[in-house]
Amino acid sequence: MSRAEQATNRPTVVRDGAVTHVLLWTCFPLLGAAAGWVLSVVPGWLAALPEWVHALPMVPGREQLDLLAGLAGPVLTTVLTAVGLGAGALLALLSYDDMVVVEVGDGGVRITRGGKGSEVGRDRVGTVFPDGKDLVVLGPDTAEAVRERTDHSAGRLRAAFEAHGYRWCDDDPHADEFQRWVDGMPGLEQHAQAVLRARRTALESGDADDCAELRGELARLGVVVREEGKRQYWRPVRRGAVEEG
Repeated sequence: MSRAEQATNRPTVVRDGAVTHVLLWTCFPLLGAAAGWVLSVVPGWLAALPEWVHALPMVPGREQLDLLAGLAGPVLTTVLTAVGLGAGALLALLSYDDMVVVEVGDGGVRITRGGKGSEVGRDRVGTVFPDGKDLVVLGPDTAEAVRERTDHSAGRLRAAFEAHGYRWCDDDPHADEFQRWVDGMPGLEQHAQAVLRARRTALESGDADDCAELRGELARLGVVVREEGKRQYWRPVRRGAVEEG
């Protein structure tokens, strides 16, 4: 096997670069330290905090804040700057939970976020395309195998998939098959209607996790759903169909 063939067989990994990590570990801690310094020169703000603030996770209790409020001058500035620096570092660390790694290989695709991954074998990948900020992998039957939000550019993702021979489209190849959902409309079984009603409630309340879970339930019922604002659009999966290459 030639060196070029070996390079192609190795998975192509799309992840955040070094610049992103440097920015995270400089901007967040510095902004946190700056916020702490600013608060140290604002008089009386600690004593004026409402009670509900003390119930928040990682917020010191009333006694600790009263003790801190009794400090003044360089001591208070040092303490609050250090607290802000630590809070910024914690935010930088938590940001890694939202980072997405896309690994594309000859045998399949793996998409990981915060240590949790979705893996799709080569035989289950039909078409790949970007939908706004989402990366969508359709199966051969046009069902959504994976939908994951990512900040990676479409150009980088396209290069990774095409390097391993996957079919890439610049937008949804089945966009014209969607129709707007209206409660009780024909063409949908009652179970799917009930799930769409529940998903409408989740959309209106902004519950992204529930929306994603109900999208998966609809996929098991053979329905692909997308939304524009609070409006839902759906299309049926092509049972037994295989997408053209």
